[in-house]
Amino acid sequence: MRIIIDTEKELIIVPDTYYKQIDKKNEVLVKAGAEDKKLDYVQYVKDSFDNAIKNPMLRKSDLRTM
Repeated sequence: MRIIIDTEKELIIVPDTYYKQIDKKNEVLVKAGAEDKKLDYVQYVKDSFDNAIKNPMLRKSDLRTM
């Protein structure tokens, strides 16, 4: 899932389907008996950002070579 960080407007822009996708992930967790590990919409983005910032930053053109 791609999330945009707009540094000019200081916004995080999620896809239109973002909340539905998180809800589906939470359904799977509940069915697996891990209801206490349900994802929070905001925390999911924060955790993803924390993990991503540990990697080197890439230009969009760099993705073609990966």
